[in-house]
Amino acid sequence: MRPYLLLLLFFCTTAAQARQAVYDAVVAADGSGDYTSLQAAIDALPDDSPMQKLIFVKAGTYEEHVYIAPSKSRLSIVGEGRDRVVITDRQVSGGPQAVPVDRGATVVVHASDVTFQGISFVNGYGVEAVDGPQALALYAKGDRIALSRCGIYSYQDTYRTSEANNGRNYVEHSEILGAVDFIYGNGNAWLEQCTIKINRPNGGFIVAPKHYPDTRWGYVFNRCTVTADGPDDPARTRVWLGRPWHNQPQTVFLHTRFLVTIPPEGWYPMMAGLPSVFAEYGSVDGQGRELDLSRRITRYYKIVEGDTIWGTAKSRLTADEAARYTLADVMGGDDNWQPQRLFQPAPQPRGYIVYRDGRLVGIVSRLKAKYGRPPYQVRPVNAYGCLSDE
Repeated sequence: MRPYLLLLLFFCTTAAQARQAVYDAVVAADGSGDYTSLQAAIDALPDDSPMQKLIFVKAGTYEEHVYIAPSKSRLSIVGEGRDRVVITDRQVSGGPQAVPVDRGATVVVHASDVTFQGISFVNGYGVEAVDGPQALALYAKGDRIALSRCGIYSYQDTYRTSEANNGRNYVEHSEILGAVDFIYGNGNAWLEQCTIKINRPNGGFIVAPKHYPDTRWGYVFNRCTVTADGPDDPARTRVWLGRPWHNQPQTVFLHTRFLVTIPPEGWYPMMAGLPSVFAEYGSVDGQGRELDLSRRITRYYKIVEGDTIWGTAKSRLTADEAARYTLADVMGGDDNWQPQRLFQPAPQPRGYIVYRDGRLVGIVSRLKAKYGRPPYQVRPVNAYGCLSDE
Protein backbone atom coordinates (compact mmCIF):
# COMPACT_ATOMS: atom_id res chain seq x y z
CA MET A 1 0.00 0.00 0.00
CA ARG A 2 1.31 3.45 -0.88
CA PRO A 3 2.51 5.68 2.04
CA TYR A 4 -0.12 8.36 1.44
CA LEU A 5 -2.90 5.72 1.52
CA LEU A 6 -1.58 4.49 4.86
CA LEU A 7 -1.65 8.06 6.09
CA LEU A 8 -5.26 8.58 4.98
CA LEU A 9 -6.28 5.29 6.65
CA PHE A 10 -4.62 6.50 9.82
CA PHE A 11 -6.64 9.74 9.63
CA CYS A 12 -9.91 7.86 9.19
CA THR A 13 -9.42 5.49 12.13
CA THR A 14 -7.97 7.86 14.72
CA ALA A 15 -9.06 11.39 13.77
CA ALA A 16 -11.21 12.09 16.82
CA GLN A 17 -8.71 10.64 19.32
CA ALA A 18 -5.77 12.47 17.73
CA ARG A 19 -7.57 15.78 17.64
CA GLN A 20 -8.43 15.52 21.32
CA ALA A 21 -4.84 14.57 22.13
CA VAL A 22 -3.45 17.61 20.32
CA TYR A 23 -6.13 20.27 21.01
CA ASP A 24 -8.85 20.45 23.63
CA ALA A 25 -11.26 21.87 21.05
CA VAL A 26 -11.41 22.57 17.33
CA VAL A 27 -13.51 25.46 15.98
CA ALA A 28 -14.71 25.33 12.38
CA ALA A 29 -17.23 27.63 10.74
CA ASP A 30 -18.22 24.85 8.34
CA GLY A 31 -19.21 22.47 11.13
CA SER A 32 -16.27 20.11 10.74
CA GLY A 33 -14.94 20.81 14.27
CA ASP A 34 -16.26 20.57 17.80
CA TYR A 35 -17.79 24.08 17.74
CA THR A 36 -18.78 26.61 15.10
CA SER A 37 -17.92 29.65 17.25
CA LEU A 38 -14.83 30.51 19.25
CA GLN A 39 -16.91 31.77 22.19
CA ALA A 40 -18.68 28.42 22.49
CA ALA A 41 -15.33 26.61 22.62
CA ILE A 42 -14.00 28.97 25.31
CA ASP A 43 -17.15 28.67 27.40
CA ALA A 44 -16.93 24.87 27.32
CA LEU A 45 -13.44 24.78 28.82
CA PRO A 46 -13.13 24.26 32.58
CA ASP A 47 -12.60 27.33 34.73
CA ASP A 48 -9.28 27.94 36.47
CA SER A 49 -7.51 25.11 34.71
CA PRO A 50 -4.04 24.39 36.14
CA MET A 51 -2.89 23.35 32.64
CA GLN A 52 -2.73 25.31 29.39
CA LYS A 53 -5.86 24.61 27.33
CA LEU A 54 -5.53 24.59 23.55
CA ILE A 55 -8.07 25.63 20.90
CA PHE A 56 -7.45 25.29 17.17
CA VAL A 57 -9.45 27.49 14.78
CA LYS A 58 -9.90 26.38 11.20
CA ALA A 59 -9.97 28.80 8.30
CA GLY A 60 -13.09 30.92 8.18
CA THR A 61 -14.71 34.21 9.14
CA TYR A 62 -16.28 34.21 12.61
CA GLU A 63 -18.73 37.06 13.18
CA GLU A 64 -18.88 37.26 16.97
CA HIS A 65 -17.86 39.16 20.06
CA VAL A 66 -15.40 37.08 22.08
CA TYR A 67 -14.95 37.52 25.84
CA ILE A 68 -12.24 35.62 27.71
CA ALA A 69 -13.07 35.83 31.41
CA PRO A 70 -10.44 35.88 34.18
CA SER A 71 -11.32 32.26 34.97
CA LYS A 72 -10.16 31.18 31.48
CA SER A 73 -6.47 31.87 32.06
CA ARG A 74 -3.85 29.51 30.64
CA LEU A 75 -5.36 29.37 27.19
CA SER A 76 -3.89 29.12 23.69
CA ILE A 77 -5.97 29.98 20.61
CA VAL A 78 -4.26 29.04 17.37
CA GLY A 79 -5.57 29.67 13.86
CA GLU A 80 -4.48 28.53 10.44
CA GLY A 81 -3.15 31.99 9.62
CA ARG A 82 -4.11 35.64 9.91
CA ASP A 83 -5.17 35.70 6.26
CA ARG A 84 -7.36 32.63 6.79
CA VAL A 85 -8.93 33.09 10.25
CA VAL A 86 -10.87 36.29 10.92
CA ILE A 87 -12.81 37.17 14.06
CA THR A 88 -14.94 40.22 13.39
CA ASP A 89 -17.56 42.41 15.04
CA ARG A 90 -18.57 46.05 14.49
CA GLN A 91 -19.41 47.64 17.85
CA VAL A 92 -18.29 51.18 18.74
CA SER A 93 -17.26 52.55 22.13
CA GLY A 94 -17.73 56.21 21.30
CA GLY A 95 -20.49 58.38 19.90
CA PRO A 96 -24.26 58.02 20.43
CA GLN A 97 -24.23 54.23 19.89
CA ALA A 98 -21.35 53.64 22.31
CA VAL A 99 -21.05 50.49 24.41
CA PRO A 100 -18.35 49.89 27.08
CA VAL A 101 -15.08 48.57 25.71
CA ASP A 102 -15.67 45.19 27.39
CA ARG A 103 -18.63 44.73 25.04
CA GLY A 104 -17.42 46.89 22.19
CA ALA A 105 -14.04 45.34 21.45
CA THR A 106 -14.24 42.41 19.06
CA VAL A 107 -12.07 40.31 21.38
CA VAL A 108 -11.71 41.10 25.09
CA VAL A 109 -9.13 39.26 27.19
CA HIS A 110 -9.51 39.63 30.96
CA ALA A 111 -7.58 36.42 31.60
CA SER A 112 -3.82 36.07 31.93
CA ASP A 113 -1.47 33.62 30.21
CA VAL A 114 -3.38 33.79 26.94
CA THR A 115 -1.58 33.04 23.67
CA PHE A 116 -2.77 33.77 20.13
CA GLN A 117 -1.26 32.75 16.83
CA GLY A 118 -2.44 33.00 13.24
CA ILE A 119 -5.65 35.00 13.81
CA SER A 120 -6.96 38.39 12.68
CA PHE A 121 -9.02 40.54 15.03
CA VAL A 122 -11.21 42.97 13.11
CA ASN A 123 -13.59 45.74 14.07
CA GLY A 124 -15.60 45.98 10.89
CA TYR A 125 -16.91 49.44 11.70
CA GLY A 126 -13.46 50.99 11.85
CA VAL A 127 -12.12 49.16 8.82
CA GLU A 128 -15.13 49.95 6.62
CA ALA A 129 -15.87 53.50 7.75
CA VAL A 130 -12.19 54.50 7.94
CA ASP A 131 -13.40 56.92 10.57
CA GLY A 132 -14.09 57.22 14.30
CA PRO A 133 -15.39 56.97 16.91
CA GLN A 134 -13.58 54.38 19.04
CA ALA A 135 -13.93 50.89 17.59
CA LEU A 136 -11.68 48.35 19.27
CA ALA A 137 -10.53 45.13 17.65
CA LEU A 138 -8.60 43.76 20.66
CA TYR A 139 -8.58 44.65 24.35
CA ALA A 140 -5.79 42.63 25.97
CA LYS A 141 -6.48 43.56 29.57
CA GLY A 142 -4.72 40.73 31.42
CA ASP A 143 -1.07 39.89 32.07
CA ARG A 144 1.24 37.69 30.00
CA ILE A 145 -0.75 37.94 26.77
CA ALA A 146 1.24 36.98 23.68
CA LEU A 147 0.45 37.22 19.97
CA SER A 148 2.39 35.93 16.98
CA ARG A 149 1.61 36.34 13.29
CA CYS A 150 -1.74 37.96 14.03
CA GLY A 151 -3.59 40.94 12.60
CA ILE A 152 -5.37 43.69 14.58
CA TYR A 153 -7.49 45.96 12.38
CA SER A 154 -9.65 49.06 12.88
CA TYR A 155 -9.25 52.85 12.69
CA GLN A 156 -9.53 54.51 16.11
CA ASP A 157 -8.47 52.76 19.33
CA THR A 158 -7.70 49.52 17.48
CA TYR A 159 -5.66 47.79 20.19
CA ARG A 160 -5.91 48.48 23.91
CA THR A 161 -3.18 47.00 26.09
CA SER A 162 -3.13 45.75 29.68
CA GLU A 163 -4.92 47.60 32.47
CA ALA A 164 -2.41 46.54 35.13
CA ASN A 165 0.44 49.00 35.64
CA ASN A 166 2.97 46.31 34.81
CA GLY A 167 0.75 43.91 32.91
CA ARG A 168 2.54 42.53 29.86
CA ASN A 169 1.57 42.22 26.20
CA TYR A 170 3.98 40.69 23.69
CA VAL A 171 3.33 40.97 19.93
CA GLU A 172 5.64 39.59 17.24
CA HIS A 173 5.53 39.41 13.43
CA SER A 174 2.03 40.87 13.41
CA GLU A 175 0.17 43.63 11.58
CA ILE A 176 -1.74 46.46 13.28
CA LEU A 177 -3.96 48.83 11.33
CA GLY A 178 -5.34 52.17 12.48
CA ALA A 179 -5.00 55.93 12.46
CA VAL A 180 -6.08 57.61 15.70
CA ASP A 181 -4.61 56.56 19.07
CA PHE A 182 -4.77 53.02 17.74
CA ILE A 183 -2.28 51.46 20.15
CA TYR A 184 -3.21 52.73 23.58
CA GLY A 185 -3.64 51.96 27.25
CA ASN A 186 -1.41 50.93 30.15
CA GLY A 187 1.15 48.27 31.03
CA ASN A 188 4.34 47.10 29.37
CA ALA A 189 4.09 46.08 25.71
CA TRP A 190 6.86 44.79 23.47
CA LEU A 191 6.18 44.80 19.71
CA GLU A 192 8.81 42.84 17.79
CA GLN A 193 9.18 43.10 13.99
CA CYS A 194 5.57 44.18 13.53
CA THR A 195 4.09 46.11 10.63
CA ILE A 196 2.18 49.21 11.73
CA LYS A 197 -0.19 50.41 9.00
CA ILE A 198 -1.81 53.84 8.86
CA ASN A 199 -5.22 54.25 7.18
CA ARG A 200 -5.53 58.03 7.38
CA PRO A 201 -3.56 60.32 5.05
CA ASN A 202 -2.73 63.03 7.57
CA GLY A 203 -2.89 63.91 11.24
CA GLY A 204 -3.15 60.51 12.90
CA PHE A 205 -1.46 59.28 16.08
CA ILE A 206 0.12 55.85 16.51
CA VAL A 207 0.14 55.59 20.31
CA ALA A 208 -1.82 57.17 23.15
CA PRO A 209 -0.55 55.64 26.41
CA LYS A 210 -1.66 56.36 29.96
CA HIS A 211 1.13 54.82 32.02
CA TYR A 212 1.37 55.40 35.77
CA PRO A 213 4.56 56.32 37.66
CA ASP A 214 5.24 52.75 38.76
CA THR A 215 4.98 51.31 35.23
CA ARG A 216 8.50 50.07 34.55
CA TRP A 217 8.90 50.27 30.77
CA GLY A 218 5.75 51.23 28.86
CA TYR A 219 5.63 50.57 25.11
CA VAL A 220 8.65 49.30 23.17
CA PHE A 221 8.60 49.02 19.37
CA ASN A 222 11.62 47.02 18.25
CA ARG A 223 12.61 46.57 14.59
CA CYS A 224 9.11 47.44 13.41
CA THR A 225 8.00 48.98 10.11
CA VAL A 226 5.53 51.85 9.90
CA THR A 227 3.83 52.19 6.54
CA ALA A 228 0.57 53.29 4.95
CA ASP A 229 -2.42 51.16 4.05
CA GLY A 230 -3.10 51.28 0.35
CA PRO A 231 -1.32 51.43 -3.00
CA ASP A 232 -0.11 55.05 -2.80
CA ASP A 233 3.42 56.07 -1.89
CA PRO A 234 3.57 55.63 1.91
CA ALA A 235 5.64 58.81 2.23
CA ARG A 236 2.50 60.79 1.33
CA THR A 237 0.96 59.71 4.64
CA ARG A 238 1.87 61.93 7.58
CA VAL A 239 1.37 60.64 11.13
CA TRP A 240 2.46 61.67 14.62
CA LEU A 241 4.29 59.08 16.69
CA GLY A 242 1.79 59.61 19.49
CA ARG A 243 0.30 61.82 22.16
CA PRO A 244 0.06 61.50 25.96
CA TRP A 245 -3.44 60.27 26.82
CA HIS A 246 -3.16 60.36 30.63
CA ASN A 247 -0.67 60.27 33.51
CA GLN A 248 3.02 59.72 32.57
CA PRO A 249 3.23 57.77 29.30
CA GLN A 250 6.34 55.91 28.16
CA THR A 251 7.06 54.85 24.57
CA VAL A 252 10.28 54.14 22.67
CA PHE A 253 10.83 53.23 19.03
CA LEU A 254 14.02 51.23 18.52
CA HIS A 255 15.52 50.55 15.08
CA THR A 256 12.18 51.29 13.45
CA ARG A 257 11.76 51.84 9.70
CA PHE A 258 9.37 54.63 8.79
CA LEU A 259 8.03 54.52 5.23
CA VAL A 260 5.48 57.18 6.18
CA THR A 261 6.38 60.77 6.95
CA ILE A 262 6.81 61.73 10.60
CA PRO A 263 6.59 65.48 11.36
CA PRO A 264 9.97 66.90 12.45
CA GLU A 265 8.57 67.39 15.97
CA GLY A 266 7.70 63.70 16.12
CA TRP A 267 5.18 63.76 18.95
CA TYR A 268 2.02 65.77 19.52
CA PRO A 269 2.64 68.11 22.48
CA MET A 270 -0.59 67.88 24.46
CA MET A 271 -3.44 65.72 25.64
CA ALA A 272 -4.31 64.91 29.27
CA GLY A 273 -0.91 63.61 30.41
CA LEU A 274 2.76 64.55 30.51
CA PRO A 275 5.07 61.84 29.16
CA SER A 276 8.14 60.65 31.02
CA VAL A 277 9.74 59.11 27.91
CA PHE A 278 8.70 59.63 24.30
CA ALA A 279 11.90 58.71 22.49
CA GLU A 280 13.62 57.00 19.57
CA TYR A 281 16.86 55.29 18.72
CA GLY A 282 18.02 54.13 15.31
CA SER A 283 15.01 55.40 13.34
CA VAL A 284 15.45 55.18 9.54
CA ASP A 285 13.39 56.04 6.48
CA GLY A 286 12.21 53.71 3.76
CA GLN A 287 15.64 53.70 2.12
CA GLY A 288 17.40 52.87 5.38
CA ARG A 289 18.76 56.38 5.89
CA GLU A 290 18.97 57.64 9.45
CA LEU A 291 16.21 60.09 10.32
CA ASP A 292 17.04 63.55 11.59
CA LEU A 293 15.77 63.61 15.18
CA SER A 294 17.21 67.00 16.08
CA ARG A 295 13.81 68.74 16.03
CA ARG A 296 11.92 66.17 18.11
CA ILE A 297 10.09 67.96 20.91
CA THR A 298 10.94 67.51 24.58
CA ARG A 299 8.33 69.86 26.14
CA TYR A 300 4.69 68.93 26.63
CA TYR A 301 1.71 70.57 28.27
CA LYS A 302 -1.78 69.86 29.53
CA ILE A 303 -4.63 72.11 30.59
CA VAL A 304 -5.98 71.63 34.12
CA GLU A 305 -8.88 73.86 35.21
CA GLY A 306 -7.71 76.55 32.83
CA ASP A 307 -4.06 76.39 33.87
CA THR A 308 -1.30 75.22 31.53
CA ILE A 309 0.93 72.60 33.13
CA TRP A 310 4.29 71.94 31.46
CA GLY A 311 6.61 68.94 31.56
CA THR A 312 9.63 67.56 29.75
CA ALA A 313 10.47 64.14 28.30
CA LYS A 314 13.52 62.66 26.63
CA SER A 315 13.15 62.41 22.83
CA ARG A 316 16.37 60.63 21.85
CA LEU A 317 18.11 57.71 23.50
CA THR A 318 21.84 57.15 23.62
CA ALA A 319 23.23 53.78 22.60
CA ASP A 320 23.64 52.85 26.27
CA GLU A 321 20.07 53.92 27.09
CA ALA A 322 18.67 51.99 24.14
CA ALA A 323 20.60 48.89 25.19
CA ARG A 324 18.70 48.87 28.50
CA TYR A 325 15.52 47.95 26.62
CA THR A 326 15.85 44.20 26.29
CA LEU A 327 13.07 41.67 25.80
CA ALA A 328 14.18 39.85 28.94
CA ASP A 329 13.96 42.97 31.09
CA VAL A 330 10.79 44.48 29.65
CA MET A 331 8.79 41.25 29.56
CA GLY A 332 10.51 39.30 32.33
CA GLY A 333 8.80 41.06 35.23
CA ASP A 334 9.12 39.30 38.58
CA ASP A 335 8.50 35.82 37.15
CA ASN A 336 11.00 35.66 34.27
CA TRP A 337 8.30 35.40 31.60
CA GLN A 338 9.83 34.55 28.20
CA PRO A 339 6.99 34.96 25.68
CA GLN A 340 9.09 34.27 22.60
CA ARG A 341 9.45 30.68 23.76
CA LEU A 342 5.70 30.13 23.40
CA PHE A 343 6.10 30.14 19.62
CA GLN A 344 9.35 28.22 19.21
CA PRO A 345 9.36 24.80 17.53
CA ALA A 346 9.27 21.86 19.92
CA PRO A 347 12.09 19.27 19.75
CA GLN A 348 9.38 16.65 20.16
CA PRO A 349 6.07 18.01 18.78
CA ARG A 350 2.80 17.53 20.61
CA GLY A 351 1.19 16.77 17.28
CA TYR A 352 0.93 17.78 13.64
CA ILE A 353 -1.37 19.72 11.35
CA VAL A 354 -1.38 17.99 7.98
CA TYR A 355 -2.26 19.67 4.69
CA ARG A 356 -2.74 18.24 1.23
CA ASP A 357 -2.26 20.75 -1.58
CA GLY A 358 -2.78 23.55 0.95
CA ARG A 359 -6.02 22.14 2.43
CA LEU A 360 -6.16 20.91 6.00
CA VAL A 361 -6.82 17.17 6.03
CA GLY A 362 -5.93 16.11 9.57
CA ILE A 363 -4.78 16.86 13.10
CA VAL A 364 -2.69 13.93 14.30
CA SER A 365 -0.69 13.17 17.43
CA ARG A 366 1.69 10.81 15.62
CA LEU A 367 2.77 10.21 12.05
CA LYS A 368 2.72 6.50 11.36
CA ALA A 369 3.34 6.54 7.64
CA LYS A 370 6.38 7.70 5.78
CA TYR A 371 5.61 10.85 3.87
CA GLY A 372 6.82 14.40 3.60
CA ARG A 373 6.74 14.73 -0.12
CA PRO A 374 4.04 16.59 -2.06
CA PRO A 375 1.07 16.69 -2.04
CA TYR A 376 1.36 16.64 1.77
CA GLN A 377 2.71 19.37 4.02
CA VAL A 378 3.11 19.14 7.79
CA ARG A 379 3.19 21.81 10.49
CA PRO A 380 4.40 20.57 13.91
CA VAL A 381 2.49 21.66 17.04
CA ASN A 382 4.37 22.65 20.20
CA ALA A 383 3.27 22.33 23.83
CA TYR A 384 1.32 25.62 23.63
CA GLY A 385 -0.55 24.54 20.52
CA CYS A 386 1.44 26.90 18.29
CA LEU A 387 2.46 25.90 14.79
CA SER A 388 5.90 25.84 13.28
CA ASP A 389 6.47 26.62 9.64
CA GLU A 390 6.26 23.74 7.23
